[in-house]
Amino acid sequence: MDILNKTNQINQYVKDASIVFLMAHRDLDLDAINSCIAMNYYVNSLGKKAFIVVDDVHHELGVKKVLDLEKKNVSIIKSSKVAELKDDMSLLIVLDTSKSKITQNPDIIGSFKNVINIDHHDKTKESLKASLQVIDEDASSTCEMLSCLFKECNLKIPKRLATLLLAGIVLDTNHYRLKTDVNTFYTSYYLMRCGAKINDINELLRQDLRNYVKQEKIISSVKVFKNIAIGRGTQRNEYKKEELAKTADILMTFSKIRASFVVAKISKDAIGISGRSNGDVNVGKILEQFGGGGGESEAAATIENASIKKVLDELLNYIKNC
Repeated sequence: MDILNKTNQINQYVKDASIVFLMAHRDLDLDAINSCIAMNYYVNSLGKKAFIVVDDVHHELGVKKVLDLEKKNVSIIKSSKVAELKDDMSLLIVLDTSKSKITQNPDIIGSFKNVINIDHHDKTKESLKASLQVIDEDASSTCEMLSCLFKECNLKIPKRLATLLLAGIVLDTNHYRLKTDVNTFYTSYYLMRCGAKINDINELLRQDLRNYVKQEKIISSVKVFKNIAIGRGTQRNEYKKEELAKTADILMTFSKIRASFVVAKISKDAIGISGRSNGDVNVGKILEQFGGGGGESEAAATIENASIKKVLDELLNYIKNC
């Protein structure tokens, strides 16, 4: 795992920094926010102050619970506050994405002399330029990567943090259905030994009933082409990006489905696509055609000023060639 080979470099960058800022992608999920919180703990263990940059106004239910639970343990700031807090020796760590354009605020990245990027998604031509880039494409999640880092450093993981790290793994593997290997299970075992609580993880992963009903409506619209399930939202309803992702996850649980895509309105002027795969179809490559991307098994895209029908027609054309 690349993060184990670069442990000493990560340590040195943090030790040399005056202050550390942590930032993940927009529309935070449990892997993104929990890896930021875990990295905050790691930075503090090296005697450095850290701030987590969050510009998102709305949060999915699990993320909201985590932020409420951890508000006493971390310092959350808006990106507008970074300029007045940073100096030339400040360090920025970007987690759970390598694409600057989908971070909480891409504009602040260029203001840092030193940037570390830690991510488990595929590296592409759009990956940000970093002083140190740590990309583990075989890892299930950024939380898995950080768990391995902590173990390598013999850093004791508090029970609450072990729970958050395991929750990130459970989320990104869709309960161990996707992108899971022996290291994922070993890391999960290690976190359980550190005191991770399954009941607390289940509570973080609970869904809002009304949102689930909306997901079911998408599932009822599904059409299957070449064992690829494609669901669409109604023209009248707007959905959160995480709702599309969770629906795509559900579609992957059905027999013979090798990939899934969910297309729906996410705002008045934008269409969102969420893709999932068992590895037979590279959904990241497909969604790059829409200006998005991700890994082989999970990806997303946002298309401005388009109709659901137009996006679906284009998606079908790309699928025909996969």
